[in-house]
Amino acid sequence: MKTIITFAFCLCFLSASYSQDKKTEATKIEELPEVVISQLKDFSKYIPSNNPDAVIQKTQNEFLSYKLNDEHKNFDEYLVTLENKKGSLVATYDQKGVLLQVSEKYVNVELPREIINSVYISYPDWTITKSKFEYSQQQGEILKKAYVLKLKKDNKTRNLLVSSTGEIIKTTKAVVMN
Repeated sequence: MKTIITFAFCLCFLSASYSQDKKTEATKIEELPEVVISQLKDFSKYIPSNNPDAVIQKTQNEFLSYKLNDEHKNFDEYLVTLENKKGSLVATYDQKGVLLQVSEKYVNVELPREIINSVYISYPDWTITKSKFEYSQQQGEILKKAYVLKLKKDNKTRNLLVSSTGEIIKTTKAVVMN
């Protein structure tokens, strides 16, 4: 009787574990909602950059969870700086605790698929050697959200300024002398 109960238990356990659907799907990047930073009468919002790089996401999440203390009331502006191995996020608050502006700069970032596709379609034989992400907003309005890329092909290099949607904004040529 003991073996029958053990067998039935194992059978139930195994059937439950195989009932989960194991589909492999590509990671979908969804637009994040705007986040209210201050709950005061005057408030400003932080709009996350929706970057696929895990280090940038972690820094932005730390910023979202940051709470101002009462010490900021003694100053006209209050500066918050978060740094990591790839760059930094700098935010400025006023004396009421309202978010005024955010500036983020990171190097060697993981690029979104739209950026990679756009660059390799426009420059098929080139290789991306360096990447930099710049993001800034002021009072809830995004001022800059762009990638600066360095491309290399043979003895030539090229710098690109690419928008977050993959549109190539600016190109500069440089020749490497060996």
